[in-house]
Amino acid sequence: MKKRSGVDTEHRPFKCTHCHWAFKKVCNLQSHLQTHTGLKPHVCDICGKAYSHQGTLQQHKRLHTGERPYHCPFCVKTYIWSSDYRKHIRTHTGEKPYVCDTCGKDFIRSSDLRKHERNMHTNDKPFPCTHCGKTFNKPLSLKRHERKHLGERPFSCPDCGKTFALASRMAAHQKIHTGVRPYVCSVCSKCFTKSSNLIEHEAIHSGARPHKCTECGVAFAMASRLVRHQHVHNKEKPHSCTTCSKNFSHLTTLKLHQEQTCAGRIFVCGMSKCHVLGILILKLNMLFNFLTMKLCNHIAIHAQEKGLVCMKISVVELPEMNHY
Repeated sequence: MKKRSGVDTEHRPFKCTHCHWAFKKVCNLQSHLQTHTGLKPHVCDICGKAYSHQGTLQQHKRLHTGERPYHCPFCVKTYIWSSDYRKHIRTHTGEKPYVCDTCGKDFIRSSDLRKHERNMHTNDKPFPCTHCGKTFNKPLSLKRHERKHLGERPFSCPDCGKTFALASRMAAHQKIHTGVRPYVCSVCSKCFTKSSNLIEHEAIHSGARPHKCTECGVAFAMASRLVRHQHVHNKEKPHSCTTCSKNFSHLTTLKLHQEQTCAGRIFVCGMSKCHVLGILILKLNMLFNFLTMKLCNHIAIHAQEKGLVCMKISVVELPEMNHY
């Protein structure tokens, strides 16, 4: 793991010999070296938690006092820890100082880089899924994955009842109810609930397509579009219809299927031994919508013919549905 070239040598000349950290001042390096000794002489007098640095203890005490002195200049968020504040600022500036040595991909947080290296560049994945054989490096990752097969959605939104397989997805969803969209595009003023969505959106304006498929070379502005595209190559169909259990590669395809196919299946004929489903009703509804469109197009012909009354008959009576 490394930071971008120039950061350590030019701005942070004092490097730790035990890890990747570098510092502007020698006193900061000396303070950091205490973390490698294992000594934690600074103890919180409220809860007893111990720290290597006096400064870290002072920041910890804000958990007890409620003080949040770090205010983001771009949005309304505030922070107790200066490290969390700095990481958050990068979501606005787009700075990604942590670069993968193997593939060159960059990240805002060092923890994200470590996760990427563990998931993408190591073969140590001893936890296999019993349903599809996919392997994982952590039991928790396997458990999250298996929820897709089992249909488990243990996290429920307290506002609308919508359920999610992952707690992070529920937390992101809850921002819909608050209405807060603090991340604003500087080009078109479109607002977003997540900084990652803003960063992906801004790539549309710049024309950059940094996310390239390793299989066919097609590039995308958004990482989510690349992930969706890659399902075509690996033939994964992670999105399952809860009505008929049919699987789909893309969420949009699943939604289209549910609207045009399975939506009609809630209407079942009440006659004994009759299994005609409401798909017929759905098709007739589509026909009606088509004829309505044709009527609107016809009326548009007379839009500029003032004083003329259209005598064309455009109402169609649908045949009676005597299917039994």
